[in-house]
Amino acid sequence: MARKSRKNVPSVMVETECSLPVGAVTKTAGNSVVQILTDLESMATIYHAAIYARLSYETEENRERDTVETQIAYLKNFIDRQEDMELADIYADVSFSGTNFERPEFERMLQDIRAGKVDAVITKDLSRLGRNYIDSGTYIERIFPLFHVRYIAVNDDFDTNREGTDLTMPLKNIINEWYARDISAKIHACYQTMWQNGEYACGRPPYGYKKDAVAKKLIVDGETAPIVKRIFEMYLNGLTYSEIARKLQQEGIASPPKHRYLKQGNREKAEKTRDWYHLHVKTILTNRHYVGDSVHATRKGGFNNPDKDRRVSEENWLIISDTHEPLVSREVFEEVQKKIKMRVKNLHAHNAALEHEKAPENFFPGKCICACCRKNIGVVRSNTGSNYFYYRCTTTMFNHHMKCAEHGRMKYRQLHDTVFQVIKSHMKLCMEKTGQTRERNRSSYGVRQYNFYAGEIAKVQNSLRKVKSRERGLYEDYKDGIITSEEYLQYQKSYRKQAAELEKSAEEMLESQQCYKKDFLLDEEWDAAVKKFIGKRKLTKEMADAFVERIVLDKEGNVEITLKYDDFLKELLQTAGEKA
Repeated sequence: MARKSRKNVPSVMVETECSLPVGAVTKTAGNSVVQILTDLESMATIYHAAIYARLSYETEENRERDTVETQIAYLKNFIDRQEDMELADIYADVSFSGTNFERPEFERMLQDIRAGKVDAVITKDLSRLGRNYIDSGTYIERIFPLFHVRYIAVNDDFDTNREGTDLTMPLKNIINEWYARDISAKIHACYQTMWQNGEYACGRPPYGYKKDAVAKKLIVDGETAPIVKRIFEMYLNGLTYSEIARKLQQEGIASPPKHRYLKQGNREKAEKTRDWYHLHVKTILTNRHYVGDSVHATRKGGFNNPDKDRRVSEENWLIISDTHEPLVSREVFEEVQKKIKMRVKNLHAHNAALEHEKAPENFFPGKCICACCRKNIGVVRSNTGSNYFYYRCTTTMFNHHMKCAEHGRMKYRQLHDTVFQVIKSHMKLCMEKTGQTRERNRSSYGVRQYNFYAGEIAKVQNSLRKVKSRERGLYEDYKDGIITSEEYLQYQKSYRKQAAELEKSAEEMLESQQCYKKDFLLDEEWDAAVKKFIGKRKLTKEMADAFVERIVLDKEGNVEITLKYDDFLKELLQTAGEKA
């Protein structure tokens, strides 16, 4: 029989470079087709799998029997048995509840998924992913598929690549959520019993105390208790919150959070945390623990409660009297509370007498920062009794001991006017250059150029289709014995190189063609914002929210303003400039 023609051989031969496993290219046409097919199958898609483990400590006495290390070892063993899978990374959240997805390692895994580093997620069972059936279902059925991520729960025999597995998943997630709700209710009841018995079950002990781990009681901390007593004395002697904080800082006494980190041996966090300031002092002076009472249920709790971090009004607190040794007498504590209320009342009366204007709204919360210390800029009154306001560095507002060598500041109205002028110029340029671009594109030259690129792109795309068709035909030639495995790889590399060059050429011509579109397409949000605010005569909070990305102020009043749509405007200006 005559030898078949080599119908898919490229016109240019390239040097041999094998992408098959070691030893595969030494096979010749004389070897069995079965062996070569096995070599080619080894080039199939390999999943980059993420191991996700989670462990939530419900109470110190009743920890889950499972451990993170056990989960990880179990899943590593599972991956090792899979031929189409390799380990990408390990993500483990310890002491995080499964009732929500606000977990640092889970967030890191999502970032790697978005970056394309992970295309498979593996957990020991569905409950390790989460115990909220709505959120878990959203990730499994919507978010993971959106990023083409395969999800496997090994013990539940669940695999999104296998048909039919999604039928039982919602039921299992509902059971997991029910279990979490049941555990939450039991834990709350357990805490209530412990509180009533005067035990300090969980939480950070107040400054001046430490926790007896065996008796679960608060005991006096001999190192910090004298400082608490001094604070009460200094306040009764007439010092203000800020004056007390300043004095303690000058004496080199560590603030409550700094002291806590130092005791833990974490000097890095201790150096970064805040020194003494007025709120530290106020918190101590108003804390009922210092008279020997325990205070519980100050914040909303419960399973999956969106308000769980919201503070409860004082009349609804659970207060258990005489549970531990007091640091101050009840008489001293009550005298301090009366003095605090009197000072607040006098301050309000003083402000009312001065007819103070209410501090205006901050138009840039979290967006305006100091050029020196990079801390947030806030709105402050220029001085007591004044109705002039500034945007000013927050590190100098209440914390005089904190260092900011060149704190940023600018008059309230001046910054608004400056930002408004920048936004106004931005919108004006947007409208002008869009109009110019559209006008030029309507010219005969613009139409000819647009059509020229359209034709060239069509030619390139046709050539690209031919090259890819030839590449697809290679495998048939290989199976029929027309070409060897070495030739298969040579031709494949040649076709892929041609395809890459053609794709690059098409992209470049498409970019050039964009300059001659009959209309410049604005980003939808940008277009809506420009149309909405183009006629405004002054800055509004809504306009600032729509346009401002970041503002940097220095001590000289110089301001650097970054708008959300600066990149789009730059692209528009470049497009208009290329055709000018």
